[in-house]
Amino acid sequence: MKLRIALCLLASLFISSNLLAHGGGHAPITEQKALVIATEITQGFAGADPQLGFGKVPESWSKVDAESATIYQSGPGYFIVKVVNPSDERALYILMSAEGEVFDANISGKFEGVN
Repeated sequence: MKLRIALCLLASLFISSNLLAHGGGHAPITEQKALVIATEITQGFAGADPQLGFGKVPESWSKVDAESATIYQSGPGYFIVKVVNPSDERALYILMSAEGEVFDANISGKFEGVN
């Protein structure tokens, strides 16, 4: 559990620094930016086990791009982005705030308190 929290904090730090570097901050992001963020997070999982319950992510995930991502679900204050690996048709789902802060990832698309 502590590793999962650390990973989420690390992802949040990456996203936050990325947003601040582009003059953002706490402003809502566009759907297109959500797709880019989810893709970058997914690429970062490649070849590793992010300790989120779905195991090691194949290295082929390092090659996914924003065209492989779609908004799976959105609501007040959040996006769930589905990223599909074209080489094996498997999907990862990334939960993030409307400001681009990544909270969680899984292979089901179901997140406690959201769906």
